[in-house]
Amino acid sequence: MKLTADLECSGTPGLIVGANGVTINLNGHKLSGSPALDMTDVDGTTIRNGTVAAINVVADNATNTRFIDTTFGNRNGSYFWNGTTSATFVRSKINAWRLFCGARCHLLNSSFTMEQIGATHVVIQGDQGTINGINHIGATQIDVVNTKLNLLTLGGSERATVRDSELDGFEMITTGRIELLRNTFTGGNWVGVHKPVQGVIRGNRFEKMKSAGLLVDMKETLPGPLLVERNTFAENVGDGLRINVPLPLDITVRKNTSENNSQYGMWATAGTVTDGGKNVSNNDALGCFTIVCA
Repeated sequence: MKLTADLECSGTPGLIVGANGVTINLNGHKLSGSPALDMTDVDGTTIRNGTVAAINVVADNATNTRFIDTTFGNRNGSYFWNGTTSATFVRSKINAWRLFCGARCHLLNSSFTMEQIGATHVVIQGDQGTINGINHIGATQIDVVNTKLNLLTLGGSERATVRDSELDGFEMITTGRIELLRNTFTGGNWVGVHKPVQGVIRGNRFEKMKSAGLLVDMKETLPGPLLVERNTFAENVGDGLRINVPLPLDITVRKNTSENNSQYGMWATAGTVTDGGKNVSNNDALGCFTIVCA
């Protein structure tokens, strides 16, 4: 199906998808209505090359939906998609208050500004050269890969992976397993890990934060080991790495470098973490505390 003009349907649905495998080419036009698009119990819908109007999409158990080269929503829109609904956005623009996709939500090479995004599995990968903004990502599983993102909080109940990306500092309120791999974090207060987790924080650069580069301050026993290794903590206003926990936890710190931090390069509450060795401090104002730095 291809539109030849804007389709504006006040008080009635713009389009109702009632079969599997439907492709809708908006052909540069705008689709609107109440709702603009209704997809229920269908699989394999593709919408491309146009604009879908704000807050007016119904998606219930609509699997494998794809939006390609589509402008979607406006800043006041809230999208709650139910059941097994799954959606992939490719080279699209999303401007919404909340987007909850049901089973799966993939944002690929897209630009977006949202307060919240949620699904059982959220994937954010690639971008259009701009820094995208989300205040909160919430899911069972989260993957943020090779993108630029201004993120306030991230909460995954089973696994949260952030790799090869550029991010503002943020708060991790996830539980389960975390993987922070080869990212650059800059500009926020800190990257804060606040819930008991296991996993690895490896090969990242934490720089120019307004407080600590990386703050680990869980108050409970961890579900498994947490490894902090081969990271660089540079030019932070406070400490480069600060591990502020009240009891011994299975945290190992090794092979990290801190440089030009305004307070400690690496700091940990005495007797709470394992010093794995080969940590290096260069020109930090106060050196290191309880973690041995060459």
